[in-house]
Amino acid sequence: MAELHEHNTATLLRSAGRRVTNARLHVAHVLQHHNGHMTASVVLAGVAEADAHIDQSTVYRVLADLRDSGLVAESRFGAGEASYEWVAGSNHHHLHCVECGETVPLDGELVSDFSSKVLESHGFETDTTHMVLNGVCAKCRGGSTTFSGS
Repeated sequence: MAELHEHNTATLLRSAGRRVTNARLHVAHVLQHHNGHMTASVVLAGVAEADAHIDQSTVYRVLADLRDSGLVAESRFGAGEASYEWVAGSNHHHLHCVECGETVPLDGELVSDFSSKVLESHGFETDTTHMVLNGVCAKCRGGSTTFSGS
């Protein structure tokens, strides 16, 4: 791992109230250098590829810890295995098609507007740090831009 990258990750870990450990640095490195979501088994393979000698249970614990600290988002797309993505505390949202499995980013401004309307209408403050909305994409609906979901 590059020294500068390790320094930045260590700073993020500390600011999230976490100790800097070899396992956390390696898992974070694997997640940071992958574009998109990764299952725990893919993260484990990436850690093993780096010859880090970190066992499976430690990788799972680190993923849960990074998720709880807001550095990693955990998503469940359908009935499959949980996926993880490095977000470093930023808001992160997706639209997920239940037909073809495609996942695309969702504009944070739309989520913010939604959250404001929920607060206005219901007096309920939402935690929209990470949101996944399931539905059917235009391609799977035959190109239609309207949805008549149930």
